[in-house]
Amino acid sequence: MSTAKQAHPGRVALTRAIESKVERMDMAGLIELASTLKVPVPAAAKALSGRERKPFVRTPARESKILQGSGVGPVVSAAEGGRLLDAITVDDESADWIESELVGAGELVEQLSISRGTLDNWRKAKKIIALRKGLRNFVYPLRQFERRRPVDGLDVVAAFFTSDEEAWEWLVAPNRMTGGKPPVEALRDGDVPAVTSAAASAFDYA
Repeated sequence: MSTAKQAHPGRVALTRAIESKVERMDMAGLIELASTLKVPVPAAAKALSGRERKPFVRTPARESKILQGSGVGPVVSAAEGGRLLDAITVDDESADWIESELVGAGELVEQLSISRGTLDNWRKAKKIIALRKGLRNFVYPLRQFERRRPVDGLDVVAAFFTSDEEAWEWLVAPNRMTGGKPPVEALRDGDVPAVTSAAASAFDYA
């Protein structure tokens, strides 16, 4: 066994731990430690300490603003809700099917006092507007009849359209070429030339 004095294991471990800690310290920490231990600090070390980068400090995130609305508003009755809805509703006069009362063949022949055969002949000859209801049945707008007959010019106007549904939608929409009123009303007033001219240019987008 060597006669050299052996270092105490605990002392060695503590020394290594301190050395490891010191190696990880920045210059400012080393200078502070040297001051505590009353160890002289070289001037070069002090100069280097002044040039060290300042630690990054994360600025607190800006609080996000929460938008708040006025809510759904007070609860109203069904009647009041309907009134308010009517006040902001814009009527679509281009599809005014409600004002054009539609009736089936049986009711129509009774109202006009005509035979079922006469009605079928008018439909097959394209003298009236017949809107399909299902595969075989039809309904008829009453506005197209005057004095128990189809209004004059209806067949001429309908020929400009690909279907009776398309023709009737155009006939009930207000039109500037017929004085702002629906063409079907102009036909009822006897203004066939104006309605025919309007129908002829209905798809003229030039």
